[in-house]
Amino acid sequence: MARNAKKRARSQPPPPMPAWSGAAVNPDGRRRRSEVTRAKLCDAVLILMRERGEAPTVAQVAERAGVGLRTLYQHYADAPTLWGAGFDHAVLTTLSTMPPVSADGTLAERIAGFVERRARVCESWGPMWRVGLRLSVTEQGFRDRIARLDTLLRARAEILYASELGALTPQRRTLVLDALMSLTEMEAWEHLREACGRDVEAAHAVWRFSVAALLAAAPG
Repeated sequence: MARNAKKRARSQPPPPMPAWSGAAVNPDGRRRRSEVTRAKLCDAVLILMRERGEAPTVAQVAERAGVGLRTLYQHYADAPTLWGAGFDHAVLTTLSTMPPVSADGTLAERIAGFVERRARVCESWGPMWRVGLRLSVTEQGFRDRIARLDTLLRARAEILYASELGALTPQRRTLVLDALMSLTEMEAWEHLREACGRDVEAAHAVWRFSVAALLAAAPG
């Protein structure tokens, strides 16, 4: 019944609204408020993951976002769906700030850009990534998300280093890509930053050196 009512509302012009009502009965206004609420909930998920290092409860997310539990459940049916939405929100927000990947430029320029972008992702996603890995043990949705993200990042690297990889045999290209992704994975960045105590610029330098050395040895 509610669905039919929404269809009728979209197909008929809205009635005139009193001046004081603003967009309260405007479908676009409702849609916008819904988007704002979902964004607040997703932001709350990510903030709590960073603070706590674990998946937050539904009640904790609702409290941090400043919404009621009933409102939260109108948008997300359960905790795994909510956590997944937060993960997707972080990924899409970060990717939207990245320039299109290109094979243009010198190798040094491309390596520097690659390292800067990967490091930025690691700095902002670290806590979320650790929680996501733990959730992937029991949640198929998180296993799928992590696999898709790995595939996406690998594809971007293939485009960026197309000139260097194009001269290799398929087996050698796979080997180099595997090594590149292992060198610049989230855990490698955390090792440099936490175990080795390197600041961001020093960790950048390590990655630039490592990627350059790998690609120099690639022709083998």
